[in-house]
Amino acid sequence: MKIKHLITLGLILLSIKNLKAQEYDLSGFEISIDQDYFADFLRDSTEIDDNHTIALRLGFYGDLANHVYLGLPYVRQLADGFLVDNLLYNSGFREERVSHNFVFTINGFTPGHISDETPEFQTALNEGYNFREDRPFASFTGFRSTRRLEGNKLFVHSAKQLDMSINTSITFGFASFGLSQAIENLFGANRPDANLWDEDESKPYPTGQVNFAPMPLFMYSVSVDAVVWRPLKKVILQVRPEVNLGYYTNIGIGVDFGKVMNVERTIDNLSYTDTNNPGVLVVNNENLSFSLVGGAAVRAVLYNANLSGWFGWRDDHYISVADTKKFIYEAYAGLKLQMFKKIELNFSINTRSSEFSGTAQKKNLWGTFGMKYLLAEEGEGCYD
Repeated sequence: MKIKHLITLGLILLSIKNLKAQEYDLSGFEISIDQDYFADFLRDSTEIDDNHTIALRLGFYGDLANHVYLGLPYVRQLADGFLVDNLLYNSGFREERVSHNFVFTINGFTPGHISDETPEFQTALNEGYNFREDRPFASFTGFRSTRRLEGNKLFVHSAKQLDMSINTSITFGFASFGLSQAIENLFGANRPDANLWDEDESKPYPTGQVNFAPMPLFMYSVSVDAVVWRPLKKVILQVRPEVNLGYYTNIGIGVDFGKVMNVERTIDNLSYTDTNNPGVLVVNNENLSFSLVGGAAVRAVLYNANLSGWFGWRDDHYISVADTKKFIYEAYAGLKLQMFKKIELNFSINTRSSEFSGTAQKKNLWGTFGMKYLLAEEGEGCYD
């Protein structure tokens, strides 16, 4: 009986150990919100906000975010293996840390006027405002699976080590679900409730989304963070090349600079609006820590379904590919604060140049606020 009891006890301890090992398969949760009014403190008091940016992201981090049962990680693994991994490892990249992220995301973009029930709208019409010269309503609702590899590449002849992070993600979802309108009205604060998201042929101006029905959208993204200068141990200058293929097809190059946390080897781009830019979770080795960073990028844009729809399938209101600007510019500045290795808050101000030709289109300015709950242990690779 004693042997039987010992075996039973051993099995129980083994089970507890396995559960303990699986605990960090889930390393954290995140919620992130984009709204134009987060940046209102930077606007002139007489300036009309001619753009509306809406986003909500709910996600989690850890090995569970890479589980094939979720579907999208399996597709991303196939794409990574075919397009990235062989090239990456043949180049001599030395992996030190890997992390995964899985998010549900809702993104929305609107013209300058989202309601025809306000005095401002009628005033704009009297002054010659034309919906067809403004950005169409557009939205994305779906999921994103991301893998982030952190490590370095050693150049043998110079003995120089280049710290790098490689991000790959695949996004799949649908355009034209009604959730963006609900999110806009829920978090809109001082903005009017939108009533022009749905198509209404009785109105004398175009209404509804550029994709008039739920249409499948996908995108595969690859970006690299490469540190080119480290004047201080926690201050980094990095370059950020990026390629996105799918409903938003573009090639970009960016530069980021700022102070990072102890355990960070590269800069976390805090402008989380677009589905091609994944969030990052790493737990610092101090109870109170922060990162203060900023960056800018230029993109060569080939196609943007949020503007052009499915190549004019809906001929009422869309921006032709010819009228879409081929180069756009982006910038951000953000702060990230971690407290007691359990809570992380981040805030950034983001801007983007006009994306198409038109008298109603101007640069956009918005803010991003996010919160993460941290479950993982302290990150590795501390400078101290």
